[in-house]
Amino acid sequence: MKAVGERLKHRLVGRGPEQHMLGQVLAGAAEGRPAAAVVRGEAGVGKTRLLREVCTNPDFLVLWGSCMHFGGASVPYAPVIGILQEWLATADPAEQTKVLAGAGDLGSLLPGMGGSHGVPAGRLVPVVDLVLNRIADLHRTVVVVDDLHWADLASLDVLAYLITGFRRQRLTVLGTCRDEDLGEGHPLHGWLADMRRMPSFGEIHLERLQPADTGSQLEDLLGQAPDIDLLSQVQARSDGNPYLTELLVQNLSGDEAVLPATVPEGLREALLAAWHQMSEHARQLVRVLAVGGRPTDLDLLAAVASRHGVEPDAMPGCVLEAQERGVLAPGHADPCWFRHPLLAEVLYDGLPAGEGPRIHASFLDVLANGPTESVAADLAVHSQQAGRVDDAYRWSSVAAEHAADLRAPAEQAIQLERMCDLWNQVSPELRGADDRTALHVRASAVCSRVGRNDKAVELLTAALCWIDRAHEPLLAAAVLVDRGNLRWHRTEPVEAVAADIREAVELATRFPDSAEYARALGTLAWAENWQRLPTAIAHAEEAVRLARIAGSDRALATALIGRCSALSLTAPERALADGQEAERLARSCGATLQWLMAVSWQGTALDVLGRRAEATDVLLRGYTDLVVPGRDLFGYFLGCAAAQGLLQAGRWQECEALVRAGLAARCPNITGAGIRLTAAVLAVRSGRTQEARQHLDRALELVAERFPGTRAMMAITGAEVLVAEGKRQEAVDWVRVRLTGSYAVANSEDEELLIVYATAAAELARRARDAGDLETVSRAVASLDDVISSWPCEPFTQKQSVPEAQSMQRAWFEAEVGRCRDVVDQMSRWERAADACAAAGMPWHRAVAQWRCAEAAIAAGRAPIEVGELLREARRTADELGAEALLRSVESLARRARITLREPEPIVVPEETVLSALTPREREILAFLVTGRSNGEIAKELVISDKTVSVHVSSILRKTGTTTRFEAAALAERLGGPGA
Repeated sequence: MKAVGERLKHRLVGRGPEQHMLGQVLAGAAEGRPAAAVVRGEAGVGKTRLLREVCTNPDFLVLWGSCMHFGGASVPYAPVIGILQEWLATADPAEQTKVLAGAGDLGSLLPGMGGSHGVPAGRLVPVVDLVLNRIADLHRTVVVVDDLHWADLASLDVLAYLITGFRRQRLTVLGTCRDEDLGEGHPLHGWLADMRRMPSFGEIHLERLQPADTGSQLEDLLGQAPDIDLLSQVQARSDGNPYLTELLVQNLSGDEAVLPATVPEGLREALLAAWHQMSEHARQLVRVLAVGGRPTDLDLLAAVASRHGVEPDAMPGCVLEAQERGVLAPGHADPCWFRHPLLAEVLYDGLPAGEGPRIHASFLDVLANGPTESVAADLAVHSQQAGRVDDAYRWSSVAAEHAADLRAPAEQAIQLERMCDLWNQVSPELRGADDRTALHVRASAVCSRVGRNDKAVELLTAALCWIDRAHEPLLAAAVLVDRGNLRWHRTEPVEAVAADIREAVELATRFPDSAEYARALGTLAWAENWQRLPTAIAHAEEAVRLARIAGSDRALATALIGRCSALSLTAPERALADGQEAERLARSCGATLQWLMAVSWQGTALDVLGRRAEATDVLLRGYTDLVVPGRDLFGYFLGCAAAQGLLQAGRWQECEALVRAGLAARCPNITGAGIRLTAAVLAVRSGRTQEARQHLDRALELVAERFPGTRAMMAITGAEVLVAEGKRQEAVDWVRVRLTGSYAVANSEDEELLIVYATAAAELARRARDAGDLETVSRAVASLDDVISSWPCEPFTQKQSVPEAQSMQRAWFEAEVGRCRDVVDQMSRWERAADACAAAGMPWHRAVAQWRCAEAAIAAGRAPIEVGELLREARRTADELGAEALLRSVESLARRARITLREPEPIVVPEETVLSALTPREREILAFLVTGRSNGEIAKELVISDKTVSVHVSSILRKTGTTTRFEAAALAERLGGPGA
């Protein structure tokens, strides 16, 4: 499958334990404990690469030999010849003379030496052993034999003789062999069985790479961290085989989020190489298996293959041959499938014309004789590919119901979509009384549950083309509401979404007591709330009244959600109650979208009420309830919102776990973008700026740039990433265009963005001030002043339900404004901001404020003792969170200011030393002396006076016989030290 000499310009990933194990083998042999090891695994898994990596130590003489296989036969002594030739090429004449003395029989292997020819193998084996042992006497020697699965018997005899003669030589013997080329009766089986009885022999099996390791490999191959979607696709297609991974991405730039649809030619050839070496019947058998499309029972495969030239009696031999060639997975082969699923795709695409439909028809005939419900999905596919349209429709219907029973929405969506596609081709008598519109609405709903929003909208749009609005206004209204909701989730302009909803309201107006009208009116209130229209609340109130009259749980849930959204900022208590009732109703009637929205708006109301921890818990509960087998991707929207709460609360590990789950699910549109934006903020605060940029770029691909549903998150995330990248002017511009969007009236969300804008402007002004660019400083200050002066009200003065949250925002804003303007009271502003962040339960923000406060204090000439504890607290928080970017900034400031960040650790007092005379308080103070703290800092930390500290220090010096605090600290470290 691959060349012997792999490139070493890419680093080896995912093989740490194996490298360590082989490193110990080499180290032991270098000290006179010779050993042998064979690395096993499938082709392309990295066996040779691993050995090349561990054999790079220049202190070792590494001699490589490879087994050769030409025309179906192994080349005698090929690895031995290669090893000896490599040594001859590097050894000087004196060494050659010494090593080859009395070894003239080697001329049989190396004609250039002259000497004997046609020497019997029994004489050659001990001669080769003698020569290699002499080489090991002169050098720490590693003999590597690649591709042992192609080894000839004579070479195996040489290796066995060498290994059984291990005594005290400085010699290591390493080998590689494939799993898939060891058929029954292969000589290597017996050789390995014998070697396993040797105490100095071991085996290492290389498995395929896990996704994280494949990600590291892709980062190395592409020159940047891969997009999570690209990584998921590569892992799925290569199944973790490093060589296949390399072939899959060899022509990619690294910016792609998806793999090309076609298999690269190099990969195609690599996959087919082993297939071409099989017998004709074995090749035909695996072709049939590829058409089957999934792991297939042997009885079924035999029944189908027998119709296409493979006799049942030949089946076992064909399966075994395919396994030995590495085409089929090894081990118990019932059901059997390909070792690399990509090969099935390549074989299917390469079928001769007409062969595919014929094999599909055979599968149909055989499968129809057994239980049908469990294989209905297979029957539907085979029917469609065989051109049997009615059968395809009928089996898709059965499969859809079966998938619904199993709570498998992804499979159900496939079957329903096929039924929609086949509708016009199916015999009318087969469709019977089926409702085409109902089928499309059902298919659309299931597609949306699994994230296929584009297809969901397409299905509803098609239905609206044939619905007669004049004769079926309520049906048209219901479909328009569904489409409006989906268009929102697809991040279409809110005006387009509202247009669908308004048309629905108009169509249903003549039926004011209908559930359709109440649902349309409630959805209109929700859309108007996003447009900030004053009619939203009135429409929501009316929708709730009418829904209660109509008696529809779904309509009432929708109406309550509309009112909840309209009241969430101004009357959060009422909004919370509406959201809770809406959730209960939506759960009772299985309205998944309404369930999601009800939980989401509850989170918003709780957040406004300042009950942030409770909001996060509600969102987490909703996420857990929705993201279970048989639910859908909607739940990840709640997971994203919960992750944001966890991030703000300093629960970063939990946040990362949620984000990783969301990324792995590859959600589309709003949910996908929200997950990406949260991941970007977490990455940039963790110091992974490049990764943050990738997440931000992907978010921009998933949603419309000015979509109101992600406007705030997009502004905040983009600003943080741009500042981290050093693009401060771009950050200011980025936030400015998103500050109020297309709305004339600002609200609390906009005030949050006002803080982000002030931060970006402060960053720009600060950097320009440092560079002496007064023009840019003036422009940054003026732009901030302009935004503040044009704000519709005094920022952060409107009454909110939670004073702590507003106090924190106001304090942070004033601190950033002061930093931008370079006012003299920056230290006190940041001090207030730090206190407000602590009260609001936002640890990362508090640590940033503490760092800024210390920075301002030092710039103002304050003594280090006054700011040391601020920096130490900020460092503790940054370290606990994993906020690497902040940690670097804090440590940098501490170095410049010569402030120690070292934390005191308990002094361990050995018995019968001068330290044992110290009192517990003196030991505590000595621990601070070890960290380099001053008396004033110690006094502040322990809440005692400077004079008391001084008295204790004097006592410590007297009892320890030292003359300075530095001597006492050094003595403490020598005699046990902190934490010893």
